[in-house]
Amino acid sequence: MATLSKSLLSVLFGAIVAAPAFAFPAQVDTIRARALNPAFGQPGSKICLSWSEGNDPSLANLKTPHVIGLYDYGVDKPTAADRLGFDFWPLLWGGDASRLAAFDSAVTSGLGTIILGFNEPNEAGQSNLDPFTAAALWRQHIEPKRALGYKTAAPAVSNANSGIPWLKSFIQACGGCNFDYVAVHWYDVGFSNMVQYLTTFHDTFGLPILLTEFAEEDFNGGTQPTSADVLAFMKQAIPFFDETPWILAACPFGFVSGLKGSQAPTALQNADGTPNALGSLVINDGQ
Repeated sequence: MATLSKSLLSVLFGAIVAAPAFAFPAQVDTIRARALNPAFGQPGSKICLSWSEGNDPSLANLKTPHVIGLYDYGVDKPTAADRLGFDFWPLLWGGDASRLAAFDSAVTSGLGTIILGFNEPNEAGQSNLDPFTAAALWRQHIEPKRALGYKTAAPAVSNANSGIPWLKSFIQACGGCNFDYVAVHWYDVGFSNMVQYLTTFHDTFGLPILLTEFAEEDFNGGTQPTSADVLAFMKQAIPFFDETPWILAACPFGFVSGLKGSQAPTALQNADGTPNALGSLVINDGQ
């Protein structure tokens, strides 16, 4: 596996010992619904899957010792997930009544390990929740699940300019809420830009990061990276994740409907469900 030198890491994101803007009480676990995989968050085992293919058997092609977590934008765990050895992370995607009811019913003590809360609530085209409504929903629907032993990750904001301010407001509004991790999504161009953003995010909130979606892709009208660019980006990103203790998981966006067999630079699977060159690099930790 390629490694980044200490000097390069210091140039890219400097010292990471500054006090975070938010301080959280120490968490003490007394029970667990399902025990986290001991490899979770360890170097070489930080890849996770953002998966939207349900019970598609191609899921079996993607499980390696380097791939630990799996979420499917809801609470419908693929039937093979446990057998294949995935940690399932149920997600309360948004605040509509049907999703709330499904979450309350499905998230029992045996379903998974980490609850993810709200998908890009700062984005109008996603769950689109104001911080105060999201905080009320968290207290009512997510916080009680901690009594079942679940870990919880604060809502996954996007890296738009609104993301960090939204999450600050949410945390301030959510009195009595507990977070083991912060989740975030990153889409942009350039490895150094990703490092800079994630470092700022971590320095702001002071909690371990679950990067539950990421891709080198431009959504701002700029030039899109080529397949060669994306491959080079990933060859830098994976060692960075492994060598950064406050990044516990990274889910590349590409194991989803519409990209299987696609020629898009960020696609990760061939048409038959096997990993393509980029997907193979990802699930084998850069090898």
